[in-house]
Amino acid sequence: MLQDALFGASKILGPLLDPRTSLFFALILAVVLLWTPWKRAGRLLASAVLVASIVLGSAPLGVLLLNWIEDRVPPPVALPARVDGIVVLGGDVDPRMMRLRPATPGGDAQRQIAFAELARRYPEAKLVYSGGSGRLIDREDTDADGARRLLPMLGLDPARVIFEDRSRNTWENALFAREAARPQDGEVWLLVTSAFHMPRAVGCFRRAGWHGFIPYPVGYRTPPDPIAVWSPSITFDGGMWILAGALRELAGLIYYRLTDRTDSWVPGI
Repeated sequence: MLQDALFGASKILGPLLDPRTSLFFALILAVVLLWTPWKRAGRLLASAVLVASIVLGSAPLGVLLLNWIEDRVPPPVALPARVDGIVVLGGDVDPRMMRLRPATPGGDAQRQIAFAELARRYPEAKLVYSGGSGRLIDREDTDADGARRLLPMLGLDPARVIFEDRSRNTWENALFAREAARPQDGEVWLLVTSAFHMPRAVGCFRRAGWHGFIPYPVGYRTPPDPIAVWSPSITFDGGMWILAGALRELAGLIYYRLTDRTDSWVPGI
């Protein structure tokens, strides 16, 4: 029951970390104040919303924060000649869209693409796909369902894959993927997930008792040197979108550490 309550709370409070949400409600309040005797306060608040939108939307705050998170776990310099298994975490496609709109992942699908590529490179490797439904409501479609539809389009036979469809978050990914994979001492496994998500995944897998895996981060959202290629955004929403993603992941890292689901605040290797 406690786990269910924490899961529900995370889904409700998560959107509040998006600066666009805070600015939107602040703008509503400013407009309301303009129609009251507190017009001056409304003008000040509206001006503050405008300034905050310009700063948060155009400055590279989100890019720098997300780049720091992504670089905590670097990709392997070279892959081993032999791999016993590959586990990929779901979460970067929309399984409902895959059901309603065939060949439409609704995301970038970088984890699945890497999974299919690695499966071809290591034809003898055991394959595990871990992903249930992370939605608070309408949990009919799981990430595993979407993967069953998408992987054949990428040339990977779903019959080769063990699908774990109970996990709702990264901690449950670690628990249930380990249960499904049953890794043995001395085996070499690759862990595939998005680069920004890899530190939390690494911390969870180590805390769940799975050691010796090789992190394989994919789907980077920032370049290696973000300042070198940064230019101010004229569409402020773009800058706040990446900042929102970085803040959500940072909050997730803090929450997971406080609940003892990871072995450090920002896990690395």
